[in-house]
Amino acid sequence: MLSVISTAPYQSAPLHKHSMSKMFLLRLRTLFCLYSLAVGSIQTSESFWKLKPNVLVVDVDVKGVNRVEVPVICGEAYEGHNITWTKNKDKHLEAQGNRITVTVEGWKGANYSCFDNEGSYLNHTLVLAQWSFRKIIRNTPEKGYIHCATNNYGGFFQCSWSWGENRHGHITHIEAIRPDGGSNISCSLDPGGKSITCLDQDYCPYAEELERINLTVYFRSSFVVESYNAKFYIMNIVKPDMVAISRINHTCVEVGYPDSWNTPSSYFPLIFQVKEIRCRKRKKCDCSQLSSIETYRTQSLQLPVSKGKMVCVRAKDEFCNSSWSEWSQYKCKKNRKQRKPKSHARLIKREITVTAQCGAQGSAIPSISTDFQDHSKITTLMN
Repeated sequence: MLSVISTAPYQSAPLHKHSMSKMFLLRLRTLFCLYSLAVGSIQTSESFWKLKPNVLVVDVDVKGVNRVEVPVICGEAYEGHNITWTKNKDKHLEAQGNRITVTVEGWKGANYSCFDNEGSYLNHTLVLAQWSFRKIIRNTPEKGYIHCATNNYGGFFQCSWSWGENRHGHITHIEAIRPDGGSNISCSLDPGGKSITCLDQDYCPYAEELERINLTVYFRSSFVVESYNAKFYIMNIVKPDMVAISRINHTCVEVGYPDSWNTPSSYFPLIFQVKEIRCRKRKKCDCSQLSSIETYRTQSLQLPVSKGKMVCVRAKDEFCNSSWSEWSQYKCKKNRKQRKPKSHARLIKREITVTAQCGAQGSAIPSISTDFQDHSKITTLMN
């Protein structure tokens, strides 16, 4: 009995300390939650990154309310100077100095400009918000968001897109690299703003293409930026230009390689797809039904043709799984019998009676001389 009574206080002490520690952790978690609700969902500097000089991008979480604090600097050369700031060129900020911190809420980016004490412009920082939506350009079933193609193995390629209906955008940055870093690729915006043309200056058409090109295009609309990516080998986006078709005779035509295709043709061979169709109304290579089309593949440059049918030819790289060119067409006309020229009838001296219009009585025209040398008399009499 004594042993039991004496051990009771000794066992209750550690239980009391354990309960106190749990209460402390619970209160600490509650205070942290209240603090988070008070200041909002403020994220650290890991939520933004540098796209290019003077442009910062904030990653936006579209499921919640974002508040990201972004440090902005006017320039290393302006440390210790009296610097003032504006937001979007019209709103003056209270923060001063070479380094300030701005808060970006949601996708409300802005352009921050800095000035010296005399009001002269010094520098700016553009802060953009990047979300996961796809609204600036459209997705097409066959080509996707960005479609890239080239007509030969010269290192050039062109990428195009279609703008969204309700959003006006423009390109703010382009990145084109290969993972090995050994490629020098430059890109420029084409006139019209719907495509870019790039050149891989280190590309060699006679060497094996080991790494794919990684293309990323950043589109901006207001202060929102969207990024689109495409990865490809040049050999997989090659699409030859239309082939030339010329007639040899009424039963044979000759196909020529496009002028833009690489030479020699023995190293860059093309394979041709040929089909003969009979079209009466529409003059297109897809006007006939499949049951009436004769299609075959060949490497020959001389093709037999049938009378009255239209020949359609397209080409692709023989060794790569790339795209076919657009169709070229040639119409084989039927040979028509040539009509013999009519012989000139001899003019005979006679009187011709002509009945006047509106029921007038016929009148006699004087006889016409058969002398062909006197053309003036004939003209006068007929007039």
